[in-house]
Amino acid sequence: MLPYANDCRKYYTCQNGQAYEHQCPANLYWSQLTYRCDYKEYSNCQPDEPANPINPFNPVSPVPSVQYSSFPGDCSRFYVTRVLRCEDDLQWSDQYQSCVAPQFSNCGVVIPVPSFPPVSPGTPMWPNGPAATPPPYDGTIAAPLPIDPNALCGNSLTNAYIPYPGDCHKFINCGPTATVLTCPGNLYWTPITLSCSVSSAGCQ
Repeated sequence: MLPYANDCRKYYTCQNGQAYEHQCPANLYWSQLTYRCDYKEYSNCQPDEPANPINPFNPVSPVPSVQYSSFPGDCSRFYVTRVLRCEDDLQWSDQYQSCVAPQFSNCGVVIPVPSFPPVSPGTPMWPNGPAATPPPYDGTIAAPLPIDPNALCGNSLTNAYIPYPGDCHKFINCGPTATVLTCPGNLYWTPITLSCSVSSAGCQ
């Protein structure tokens, strides 16, 4: 994630070598210290500082760990993408576009392909005889298994906010005791900005 030049309310995220512009929620500003939208006094953003002049005969050399790419449709702008590392035991999530607890990252998850024994040419594909009768359906739906917020917070940082599985209107505060919270009205929890918002982007 990168700051937006001359506007502390915006920032960029990079995905597959492309930078995407984002807007912080109202009254929040991008913080390059915490890599999230935060209160102005914690953002350390100073949009009024003039940029360093660039000598056209001595262009800025790309840093090896930084990727530079052109901005589509505007030759005076370009993107800078840096390789970053998540803090402590967190892992990157493409879904949430942020570092999250490992149980939410899906990092390195490989879905195994089921293997079936080979079928010999003489083996019938369907068993002989009548099909078994399924048990009667009584119309009831099994209740979902309860979600244990404390277990979900087990690998999270203290006072971290994590999404509530299966309900985009809820989130969990991993304080001393995990607390399930609900966004007001029809707002959705947004893990990128750690706030409730109108958009359900990234919601699963």
